[in-house]
Amino acid sequence: MKILRVLLCSSLVSLSAFAADEAGFKALFNGRDLSGWEGRSDVFSVKDGLLHAETTAAAPLKKNTFLAYTAQQFGDFELRFDFRVVGGNSGMQYRSERLPEDVMKGYQSDFENQNRYTGMFFEENGRMFMAYPGEYVTVKPVGALTPEEAAKKNKPRARLDKVKFATTAEVFSHVKDPTDWHSMTIIARGNTFTHILDGRVMAVAIDEDATNFRRSGFLGVQVHSGPPMTVDLKNIRIRELK
Repeated sequence: MKILRVLLCSSLVSLSAFAADEAGFKALFNGRDLSGWEGRSDVFSVKDGLLHAETTAAAPLKKNTFLAYTAQQFGDFELRFDFRVVGGNSGMQYRSERLPEDVMKGYQSDFENQNRYTGMFFEENGRMFMAYPGEYVTVKPVGALTPEEAAKKNKPRARLDKVKFATTAEVFSHVKDPTDWHSMTIIARGNTFTHILDGRVMAVAIDEDATNFRRSGFLGVQVHSGPPMTVDLKNIRIRELK
């Protein structure tokens, strides 16, 4: 419990020394083309050296679509990238599987154009919302449902033991313009996952649900269905953790 208190208290402190350490990282995007990535060419492209995604009112997405990094799968790692979202919602998939029609299933760190969900711990096409920004969660198997749960249309997919370490306003207090460029770090080691936005811890999760826990998988960029949006990413780099 003492370790947890230290972690949660330090989450609102800038991690400048951490951000300065770039040893051992390799680039996943070359800034020229989408070598190593696969997805819809009508959504994803390279524009001005950026990994660019765009949807329009004339051709709205009927479902979420993904650009998967197919050159390698990753297990334990530290991933860093810069992003900018205008008009909608996106996210970075990790330890994910690829499904037909450019769909992915697995862990995600959400990012968007509002101070609402960015940094959330989510499982796309799985257990869904698990740790919102400002939460430390231990994910446990859902087990037997109570009669009340069994009667619900949306049945629980996991047991979530949560600690709220910051309010939404507190955890986003360092973000002045959510549509500007921001930096995201995802650390996945074993069954522990940490999402960091601009040097501040946003969410921490420990996945103790052995049936659904993912040890490795693909990375991918999500573009959400909904209103027209643009998503840009740069400086996408990763180092594997031993």
